[in-house]
Amino acid sequence: MQWPRSQLLRHGPELPMAERICRYQHNIRVIRASGCRVPAPALIDTLDPKEIEAWFIEGAATSRRLKTLIKRLAGLPGDTKVPRA
Repeated sequence: MQWPRSQLLRHGPELPMAERICRYQHNIRVIRASGCRVPAPALIDTLDPKEIEAWFIEGAATSRRLKTLIKRLAGLPGDTKVPRA
């Protein structure tokens, strides 16, 4: 088993959602056909377009939250102590 990197398609946010879903489905099929496991939680192991779209939307929302948090943390004075949860 070898990871099929050269056969995987990019499915970034610059593409229309329908194209992203189609490329994602292609990638899942290629990974499965190679005998490799789909690496969760980096990817979801499904071909269902609704689940894939929801995963993309959730990932984008998480990314926005993290970017906002990083900006807020970067704006704090250097000696600020941030509590750990």
